[in-house]
Amino acid sequence: MHSINCVAVTRMDGRSSATLGVRKGAWTNEEDILLKKCIDKYGEGKWHLVPSRAGLNRCRKSCRLRWMNYLKPDIKRGEFTADEVDLILRLHKLLGNRQVR
Repeated sequence: MHSINCVAVTRMDGRSSATLGVRKGAWTNEEDILLKKCIDKYGEGKWHLVPSRAGLNRCRKSCRLRWMNYLKPDIKRGEFTADEVDLILRLHKLLGNRQVR
């Protein structure tokens, strides 16, 4: 299981996100629904506005990661197709085991 850590940020009024009670841990179905509705209404981006617009007590990073890694409708899950495997093998033959630097 992956955990998402958010950094406590001090606001101009001197309060930090840690003292504001930003929720951490597993997402509930209700939170997922609120996030989906917010993205449907306002679109992706401006993640700093998402928690307040959606009525979520989460940090912007947590909202963005939840959307990008779990809730986004075009996320492809499952086995690689034959074409994808072929592409991976051709690229590996071309590039080898080099890491990007």
